[in-house]
Amino acid sequence: MRLRSVPLAFCLCLLAGAPARAQEPQTKTDSDLTRPILFSMRPEYFRVADGIWRMQVVSRYDTAIRRNRLWLGGKRGMLIRVELPVATAEAPSAGTHSGLGDAYAQVLSIPYNNGRFAYVLGTGIFLPTATDRILGTGKVTLAPAFAPIWFLRGRGMFYVKLQDFISVAGAEDRPDASFFLITPTLMHTLPGRSWILVDTETTTNWHQDGKTGVKSGVQFGRIAHGFGLWVKPEVWWGPNRAGRWNLKTGFVIYR
Repeated sequence: MRLRSVPLAFCLCLLAGAPARAQEPQTKTDSDLTRPILFSMRPEYFRVADGIWRMQVVSRYDTAIRRNRLWLGGKRGMLIRVELPVATAEAPSAGTHSGLGDAYAQVLSIPYNNGRFAYVLGTGIFLPTATDRILGTGKVTLAPAFAPIWFLRGRGMFYVKLQDFISVAGAEDRPDASFFLITPTLMHTLPGRSWILVDTETTTNWHQDGKTGVKSGVQFGRIAHGFGLWVKPEVWWGPNRAGRWNLKTGFVIYR
């Protein structure tokens, strides 16, 4: 299974410095770029094509580090994230298999934040921990990322995530990854500690002459007593679809 067709269980998240707190959204979500979470579980289903599907539960843990900067002043943050999926997948050529998928780790920092605008940068890495070929890529893949963020005066945020994926090691008989994601995202808070998030993601595959696939999704969620629940349907559209539709859900425990 190509890495571009494997669900990429990540979303940029970063601990913002004190100057941003007056502009933070009133409702925290696990898609909020300014705060880490304690733990989340995400049941997800991906319908790639007839007879090709993947279902997984992704466990995610964040740890945040605050530090005082010697230059430019103020506190800034760093987030270390680890995600591990337990998956079941089926393809006509491989049958149905269950087990661990590829682990994902991420380190991000925020070099600049004035309370209305910030940007984050760092990198992720996929590790070939899958217990079966159909559940992972067999490759060590780096995923450097950058995202400018605009805070919407307590009503949410808008950001554009740019992330490149390139294989650097792993099984020689497995295809290398070389693709680029652009994901503009709007998150808006609603009354009753609820939120709605809308995003569109383009995937440009350099191994396929730069062909670009597009998917869009809408997330609805609510938080109460330190716990969050959300659901997000997604659909692929356009001429270069890498799948048909996805359904993602999430249970989040906040710090």
